[in-house]
Amino acid sequence: METNHGTVSEAAPVKMRYASILRCIGQSLEAMDLKSIEVKTHGDDFIVQTWNRGTSMAMDVEKHYSPEDLRKLDAEGRKKRKPFAGPPSLLSLSLILRFAGNYIDRIGGRLLRVSWQDQSDKIQSVTVQWEAVQPARETKESHTSTVEELCLHIYKQRKKINLASERQAHRPFVSVDRNS
Repeated sequence: METNHGTVSEAAPVKMRYASILRCIGQSLEAMDLKSIEVKTHGDDFIVQTWNRGTSMAMDVEKHYSPEDLRKLDAEGRKKRKPFAGPPSLLSLSLILRFAGNYIDRIGGRLLRVSWQDQSDKIQSVTVQWEAVQPARETKESHTSTVEELCLHIYKQRKKINLASERQAHRPFVSVDRNS
């Protein structure tokens, strides 16, 4: 029988939310000119397959992200963030993936797969596969939430954050007419 005498074990790292994980993955891929991606879970790891624009149907890149890789990407992303950077592009890959992750986080599910396709400048398709973490035998009231409701909820949360930060900044709005 093995015992632990006087050693301090490291605390297990906090598990990241799917919204953060998928945002980090999206940010790491945004510089690539992609037409589609697929993110699959494999235990605690994430496998990402990408297809570039203008290439054949064959997969172009496959990347594997461990929990440690994702924590590093998250830390790098936090360093790059700027206060008052302006509104994010709602069609950016990182934000679309973040919305999908936020949906899974809110329903308390376990992500299986997310696929994204850029079909045109303004049309993107996202497919999310997930499974319930709770055993199916439990009966509890379920509140159906659509992606549209989720996006509206996130928009309202961001608006509250922006309004609060604007109030704290105490910056008067001054309009300057350049034509004068």
